[in-house]
Amino acid sequence: MPDHSNAPRAYSTDDLGSALSEIMEHVDTRGWGQPPSVFALAPTALLTERLPDVIAPDGPVLTPVEEDVDDLDDFLASAIWPQAVVGAAVAIEIIVVKPEDDADRTPRYVVTETGDQHPDEEVARLVVGVLRSGADLALMRVRPAADEEPELLTHPQLALELRAALRDTFAPDVPEDSTRG
Repeated sequence: MPDHSNAPRAYSTDDLGSALSEIMEHVDTRGWGQPPSVFALAPTALLTERLPDVIAPDGPVLTPVEEDVDDLDDFLASAIWPQAVVGAAVAIEIIVVKPEDDADRTPRYVVTETGDQHPDEEVARLVVGVLRSGADLALMRVRPAADEEPELLTHPQLALELRAALRDTFAPDVPEDSTRG
């Protein structure tokens, strides 16, 4: 049987979900009212190899590494990930807006920095991630009332624009002149 230990590993949506859940728990410890956070997703095996005294080999398949980002929009427009990074994620607070009656019933949200909120809106935390392979996922946690247990939600149509923006950070840069014939 051939040895495939050097073959690149294919990461699954479950691997991504585990990393996003870890990010959600990490960001939750900071409380509400936090600025957006960006995370590189690196293979734990690679980090263990490079940092054996820091990263345990028996952890999850992917390890989130928080990045210093001043402006999320600028970052998404210009980010280039090293090849060792197999995915990326963003954690951001949002306002969830109830769907309109004539809409497709997909929850809508807006990003807010002021914390302004109307009575029919809810504050939530959104964690969106993509893998270099194209898999993506979004998790949302609505801020619970004092007596409620926090609930983690997902929807296939949740945060499609943010998923696409993150996916684009893995797209190869093609100079504009190369498209001209």
